[in-house]
Amino acid sequence: MIENQVEIAASPAQVREALLDFSKYPEWHTSFIKLLQPEDETKSLRSLQPGDKIKCDIDGMKFTAEIKENSDSLFQWQGPPVFGLIAGLHSFHMEPANNGSSTIFKQTEKFSGPISFLMGPSLLGRKMLGQFGQFNQDLKDRAEALK
Repeated sequence: MIENQVEIAASPAQVREALLDFSKYPEWHTSFIKLLQPEDETKSLRSLQPGDKIKCDIDGMKFTAEIKENSDSLFQWQGPPVFGLIAGLHSFHMEPANNGSSTIFKQTEKFSGPISFLMGPSLLGRKMLGQFGQFNQDLKDRAEALK
């Protein structure tokens, strides 16, 4: 599993608002996550329910994923299996800290499949770990600026 977290001096609701307002990403994040768009264009990221589909472009990999959870504390999708060898469960966790005045934001990717062991943080997952760190810092800067 790849995991990176940061404490953000904003409430979980404020962090979630910044995270799910994809139209504003070009203002604060342009490197890792290039597209998050509901397959059903009448929906917003905030309104997606488990089973809904989301179009993604993550570091040049374009795919359609399935929403697994979209709650106040977790936005999560399951990516499709790649050649039946590996699949990823991507999660954004938002947990209150300091009596709700700040948020522990954690981004994780849990891999499954016969070659999932290659995606450890010391092997092929090293690049992803750095990308998570950069995204998390960008989100921190954005959410704290919007307070």
